[in-house]
Parts: sequence; structure tokens; C-alpha cells
Amino acid sequence: MAGYIHDLRALKVRAGQPSLQELQRRSGIARSTLSDALNPRRRELPRLEICLALVRACGVTPAEEAQWRARWQHIAQAREALRAMPSAGVPDLAVPAESAVPQQLPAAIRHFTGRARELKELDALLGDQMPGCGTVVISAIAGTAGVGKTSLALHFAHRVAHRFPDGQHFANLRGFDPAAAPVDAAGVARGFLDALGVPAPRIPPDSEGQLALYRSRLAGTRTLIVLDNAREAEQVRPLLPGSDRCLVLVTSRNRLSGLIALDGAVPLPLDVLSREEARELLWRRLGPEPVLGHPDAADELIELCARLPLALNIAAARAGDHPGIPLSVWADELRDTRARLDLLAAGDGYADVRAVLSWSYRALAPEAARLFRLLGLHPGPDISAAAAASLAGLPLPRTRTLLDDLHRAHLVTRQGRERYSFHDLLRAYAIEQIDAHDSTGVQSESTLRMLDHYLHTAYRAGSLAYADEASWPPLDLAERAVGVTPEVLTDRQQSLGWYRDEQTVLDQTVARARQEGFDNHAWQLAGTQVSYLLKSGLWQQWQQVSELALAAAERTGELDRQAHAHRWLGQVHRSQGRQPEAHIELRRAFDLFGQVGDRTRQGRTQIDIAIAYGEEHAYVEAIAEACLALELFEAVDDPSGQATALNSIGWYLTLRGEPRKALPYCRRALELSRACGNLPAQSSTLDSIGFIHHHLGEYHEALPAYLESLQLRQAIGDYFLQAEIHTHIGDTYLALGDTLAARRSWRASLDILDDLQHRDADAVRARLDRHQDKSS
Repeated sequence: MAGYIHDLRALKVRAGQPSLQELQRRSGIARSTLSDALNPRRRELPRLEICLALVRACGVTPAEEAQWRARWQHIAQAREALRAMPSAGVPDLAVPAESAVPQQLPAAIRHFTGRARELKELDALLGDQMPGCGTVVISAIAGTAGVGKTSLALHFAHRVAHRFPDGQHFANLRGFDPAAAPVDAAGVARGFLDALGVPAPRIPPDSEGQLALYRSRLAGTRTLIVLDNAREAEQVRPLLPGSDRCLVLVTSRNRLSGLIALDGAVPLPLDVLSREEARELLWRRLGPEPVLGHPDAADELIELCARLPLALNIAAARAGDHPGIPLSVWADELRDTRARLDLLAAGDGYADVRAVLSWSYRALAPEAARLFRLLGLHPGPDISAAAAASLAGLPLPRTRTLLDDLHRAHLVTRQGRERYSFHDLLRAYAIEQIDAHDSTGVQSESTLRMLDHYLHTAYRAGSLAYADEASWPPLDLAERAVGVTPEVLTDRQQSLGWYRDEQTVLDQTVARARQEGFDNHAWQLAGTQVSYLLKSGLWQQWQQVSELALAAAERTGELDRQAHAHRWLGQVHRSQGRQPEAHIELRRAFDLFGQVGDRTRQGRTQIDIAIAYGEEHAYVEAIAEACLALELFEAVDDPSGQATALNSIGWYLTLRGEPRKALPYCRRALELSRACGNLPAQSSTLDSIGFIHHHLGEYHEALPAYLESLQLRQAIGDYFLQAEIHTHIGDTYLALGDTLAARRSWRASLDILDDLQHRDADAVRARLDRHQDKSS
């Protein structure tokens, strides 16, 4: 019987040492009755209803409650049997106090899934145990709320419990419990001493004495200690035994850097499940048919739950309660971001995604909490430190410090050196919090700062990379809002790198600007991207951004901006082989530029129309349009435009079969483009000159022109156009009899075209198939 009470007291420790007043509130049982039931000197078994109320107040699962009930009944029946024996006394059925072996681990999770890498790292810790080194082995398992830290710790602890014959201790330190303060180390030590069977009179009354006795009792033992849900290293450090044969597993939502730095803890960061692990979890919970029979619905459900184990388990439990309903129905419900957190709750604080996220959020300092909320306004998928500083209107150094705070609390994930992200459920929670705590005005000001950050940085990047190109539109930027911190960009290559890093964010930001009514920002952000999208061959993104720009321009009624957007769309359609749609958009742009008196842009658009005709092999029409464009450029004295038009005339004359007639046009184009420093025009013209020499059979003259053209394209970052030049170089090498060099060039072209999923890839692949490498 004393063993039963002992374990009740240990359960209270595991639950975080709630006070008798708190237990009374949870159970409805008087404090005096609870105190009496937990008295280690008690000789009689407490009544069953008191015991069950007590264990329920300590947060046990229904299965654990059933085990407590069965054990109580077993002890009660045994005592009745002993009383019925004529000469028998009533012995205490417990193990003698001084020989108690604690076995405090809660039940392991039935549906534990995956984590093979993490379990392997934990296994390696046992191999690190070296008797005589005097150092306890510690693992600090850290991760965001609901990611399965406790599940992993308990799964591993049960798996290796047999290697620790002197006992297994468990304590919930309640580092983030909203209903109770974190448990102090001395309180945990007192509970562990009770579990070790130390009589109450021998336990020192002071904290230091209790901790010293606890460490003494563990000296030389092989004991496993699980300290769950720690808030900070100071809560854990006094509980570390000195024995090098012990293993301590610590879980926390914080990174516990001090424990790692000063106490040698091995960090084990825990991320969301992989897609494969998440599928396995659903399969284990629901069986194979709902998951394997409907893989698309299962995968969507997994992503909507952000691959967070807690969310997936809640969603699986709901689906399991309604076996006839396909997973696609649950996925449909979860698509609504505003309702998602409501749906991922199972009526228990520990089975409610919103609740467990709130425990981490409430532990933040006010300034860090504000930044977390504001991050919900960002469209994602990730954000730079400078963009976060602009969003918050804070200096960059201070923002970095706050981001580090959020990173330590596992409320954001660091992606590289200065980029951060969080999963969609954290984003949904951040949005809820900003709606609850920050006014519409505050949100609008933060959104404006964010848009200004990307607009002014993108304008700087485009000015460095594309300002000398026809695709770069004129932008009259307003002064940026107070508190905006643009990225510092100094050259073309750095600017192209910024575009690459931010491309998905920029796409989302244009959509957000349009959605929030910032039409000026939407159009200007589109304008700062189109050159990069064109040169990179990102056709789908280019079309989406252009459509958003057109919608914004139509809403404001600005004809010049509508003209630009129609031209961008025409270029997209032309590049994708949709020539009828391209002609419609480009003619509309040409007319609108005429209405606003922009003759230079009319000329640029006329070149686009010529290219569209060229794509249709209508070379006579293409030459005619290029000649009209040349007249326009001469009338407005635009030498860069003249170079483009002359090169177009030469190119289409060559395709028409008149390369000798074409060469003077292209040579004049090269002179003009070099004179005005237009690198893209120089590259295009050199490619044309190489093409003309090739068609004239002058292959040794063609090759250097092509190579110089390629060098320029690589320098200015025109990814897609490099493919065409590589193809031409390969054709020239073949004509010179060097098949191996030809194949190398064609392979470089095909790599680019396959990466862009471009229609020209098949023609290059056919070249490679026709001219196999004989040496292989």
C-alpha cells in the first residue's frame, strides 16, 4: 500500500508539483482529504474515488487511469484476502522503502513514427558513456510546440530503460504551462527522493540539502532521468547527477544554449516530420486504404497540418472517428486558414494546436511577441533580417536580436545566415494574434513598410542589373516610409543573387499588395521584376506578375501602366509559343503607348511584334515591323533602340536566306550598342553575327562572335538566352568537325532548357541523339 501512495506522490511530481489548492480545484476533493491521501505514513489505502480524482487532476490519460484503477483493486483484494487468514497480520505490500527502484516513465506514444536520424543520434550518446570520466551524458531535445519532443524522449527512454537498472525518473518541469509556474529544481529533487524511497524524516528541509541528497543517492548508479518541458538551463542544471553512468534527456521549446555550452549537453534540434514520416503516421493511425488509396488528399492534408505531429495526430483522430469520410473532405475544411486552428483541437489543452502554440508565445518578451505577430503579415515563405526590420520599423541590429529570441523559442526557423521562416500553423497563429492585439492602422503601416522595403530594394537591384535594357520600365518611386531598411546592394551580381533569393517572396508580395489595395506598389513591384523573370525564363511567374500589374493599372485607370502590362503579357505569350495571344496583347500595348505619346515604347513594342512574326516564320512581316521600329527610333534619336531594330532586320534577313545582305545591318547595330554601352544588345548582335557567318560557311569567324556573346550573357545573368547561344556554338563546332565539343555545348543548352521546361529542349535533345558520342 505504501508503494501505491509513493507512486501517487511521484505522479504529482511528474505533473509539475501542483499545489494542494490547485489539485482541489482540478479534482473537487478537499485539500485536507488530498493531503491525507498523499501522506507517506498512511497505513490504509485511500478510497478509490479519491485516488482516481487525484490521478485525473495530475493529467493522466484514460489508459493510465484504468491502470491506476486496476492496481488499486488488486491491492484492495489482496489486503482483504490477508485479513481473512486467521493468524495473519496485514503486511505492507510495498517494496521496502529504502530499496525502491523508480519506474516513473509515462506510457510511450502508441503511434510513434519516424525520427530514425534522431534515434540514431540518441543511441550514439549511450556509446559515449565512458565510466570514470565523471561527466553525465545529456541530450537537449529542442523544437517548436507540438513537434513531438516528449514523444521522442519517451520512445527512446522506454527503448533503453533496461540499460538503467537503478531506475528511470521523469518530471514535467512545466516551463511553458499557462496554469502553473515552472517547477523549481528542489521540488523535483524532493519528488525523486520520495520515489527513491527516502523516508521523509531523512530529507533535509532546505533546497540545497535536498538537491545534495538527491545527487548523493544517484552517485554510482545507472539511472535514466527525463526532464520534460524545461524553460531554461537554470531549471535543469541542479538536477544533473555527477555519475558518468547516468543519462539525462531534457526537452524544451528553447534551445538551452547555456546547458550546451557549460554542461556539455548534446543538442538535438527537432523539426517537423518529413513528408514520408508524415504519411507513415497517417498510415499507422488510419490504415493503408485511406492514405495509399487517396495519396493526393493525404499529401494535401499533411501540408495543411504543416507536417507538425500534434496537428497530424489531431487530424487523424478526427478522420478516424468518421471512417466513411474521405481525407479530401478534411483537407477541404483545413484550407480555410482562419478556421484551421479551430479544427486542429481535440478538446484538451495538450491536444489543441492553438493552445500549445500560445504557451510559447506568452513566454516571449513584449517586443519579441510584437515581431512574431508582425511576421504574420509577411506572405512568406521566408524573410530576411532586413525585411523583418522594415516590417517592424526597428533598427537592423535590434531586429536580429529579436529574431534570435524567436529562434531560441522555436517560433521561427533560421534558413541560412540571415533568413527566417515559420510553418503555416505558426503563421496562422501569428495572424490571429495580430488581429487580436494590433489595430488595422498598425497593420496597414507595417504592410506599407514591408512593401516599401521590397520595392526600393528591387528598384536598386534592377537599376544595377537592367537599367540599360528596353524591358526596364520608368519608375517614379515615392519616398520610402519611415523605418524601412532596404537591402544594401552594390553591383550586378549581388543584385542578381538577391533576385534569386527573393523571387518567391516577390511573387507573393505583388499579390499581397494587390489584395490589400496598394495598387501603386503592385504595379511598381511587377515592373522591378519583369526583366529578371524574362531573362531567367520564369514564364509562369512572369505571367502571374504581369496579370496582377494589369489589374492594378486598370483599377487606377493609368493608361501608360496598362500599356506596359499588356506588353509584358505579350512577351510572355510570345515566349511560350502562343503567338495569336501575343499579337493581341502587343497591339494593345502599341496603341496605348501611342495614346500617351510614348513613341520610344511604341518602337520597343514593334520589335516585340516583329519577334512574334519571326516565331511564326513570317520573316517578311518581321522585317517590315523592324523597319518601322527603326524609323521610330531614328525619329526620337534613340541609338540603343536603333541598334535593336538593325539587329532584328539582320537576323530575319538571314533566316529569309539573305545572310550576306544581313551582315551590314548587324555590324552597324554592334557599333551603336557598343557606343551606348548596351551589353544585352551587344550580346544579341554578336550572336546574330556568329549566326550569319555560320550560314555563310565562315565557321572560324562565327565561333569567336558566339563565344563573346555567351560571355556577355553570362556576365549580365541572362540565363535563358545562354541556351540559344550554346546551341549555336554546338552547331558551329559540329560544322568544324568537333563532335565532342558540339555535344558539350548542346548539353549545356539542354540543361538550361530542361531546367526551365522550355519547348526548345526537344530540338536540342534531337541534336544529341543524332550525333552520338562515338568515343563512349
